[in-house]
Amino acid sequence: RVLGSKLYKGETVVGDVAGSGRVSMAHGRTSQAVGVNGQLVEYRYDGTVKTVSNWPADSGFTQYELGSVRDITRLRGRYAWSKDGTDSWFITDLEDESHPDRYSAEYRAESQPDGIIGIGSWRDFIVCFGSSTIEYFSLTGTTTAGAALYVAQPSLMVQKGIAGTYCKTPFADSYAFISHPATGAPSVYIIGSGQASPIATASIEKIIRSYTAEELATGIMETLRFDSHELLIIHLPRHVLVYDASSSQNGPQWCVLKTGLYDDVYRAIDFMYEGNQITCGDKSEAVTGQLQFDISSQYDKQQEHLLFTPIFKADNAR
Repeated sequence: RVLGSKLYKGETVVGDVAGSGRVSMAHGRTSQAVGVNGQLVEYRYDGTVKTVSNWPADSGFTQYELGSVRDITRLRGRYAWSKDGTDSWFITDLEDESHPDRYSAEYRAESQPDGIIGIGSWRDFIVCFGSSTIEYFSLTGTTTAGAALYVAQPSLMVQKGIAGTYCKTPFADSYAFISHPATGAPSVYIIGSGQASPIATASIEKIIRSYTAEELATGIMETLRFDSHELLIIHLPRHVLVYDASSSQNGPQWCVLKTGLYDDVYRAIDFMYEGNQITCGDKSEAVTGQLQFDISSQYDKQQEHLLFTPIFKADNAR
């Protein structure tokens, strides 16, 4: 995980990371990649650090306008990243990950007028998330130099967009996301077979609707699994929402997480299962924590619990 200006493997520092904002991360067989400050930086497992850049001008390979990196992912031996402010995305070379593919590195998600907001991978597809559509690209399998390695799959396109770069996450063998206000009142959806199915309840949609488009764009989604619970966690500026897929067979089950006694936003973020523990970062202090299932306090501070029951009809019952 990245904490402050350092990249950590467990509790060991393995590299320095510039910048101050949230970063995108992906990993491969030989390196851990971090998208930071508009660059794709690869921290190789042999200790070297490389930044993705064009091939040397005298190499004879295509020179690309790489621009600024917005989001990164990895699929089948290549890193892929989206170019900020455009509908272009790139892939790295198979032999040298620190350069774009020498023949066919650049592709475009042409159905996205506002550019690619986020990028991810699902099964054997590269997924490009825009503000109005979500496009899928599959490998063509070609071995001809200069031919396109990826081609769009229109049958899988979803007519919804995401609210922000981190407003999507792999969940339940698909993707969950917060929709962009450009496609109607925002809600939470799960993608399935080219369609987006809503999972938010009316009360959750009211909470999401209380945010402006700019505030929603700062949202962060992640997933967590323990004790047969499949949790989707949504971090918004003033709320942290949790959806439990395991308990939602008879209807969506949501809850709101809080910190302290006065309605403060939940402080933990970036949950990860490592070393037989679930660890997490923190929004308010420079600490990492571990989940303990036999206490309800947070760092020895007591927490408030509020439970609500829907109104139900009970004729003459006591």
